[in-house]
Amino acid sequence: MLSQRLRMARRAKGLTQEGLAEMVRTTKGTISNYENNHSSPPNDMLTMLADVLNVSTDWLLGRVDEPLPPSAANDHKRERTLDELLQEKIDDPDDYYFLDGYLEASEEEKKEIRRYWYDLKKQMKPHHVKESHSPSLYAITEEIKKIK
Repeated sequence: MLSQRLRMARRAKGLTQEGLAEMVRTTKGTISNYENNHSSPPNDMLTMLADVLNVSTDWLLGRVDEPLPPSAANDHKRERTLDELLQEKIDDPDDYYFLDGYLEASEEEKKEIRRYWYDLKKQMKPHHVKESHSPSLYAITEEIKKIK
């Protein structure tokens, strides 16, 4: 429960793991460990996290189901920038390792990966597998390239 709510509250504030870590004087790895349920914060860290994220420690721990305070809820509803969407992909360990390998691949390997991905998506449709509505990593990076 803590890992999910910590990630949700951090994203609602528009913070990266690194940004949150700086605010509570720890490392990105520590925040990642909390969010991936590899470790739990000590009480003093839990209090700092709650204060920075404008939520209660009880909510972070799953003791209460009260929604986020109105200011945090409004932040969560705002439209995320392309950089924030890309950061969200990078913050996820599975996406990070995939992306890291993809970026190091040769152009031929990248084409093969994309071809395989498109084929896989085609196969999903006849089997009625629902796709996520979030933009693809490719779409995000292409939009960022257009802006820059």
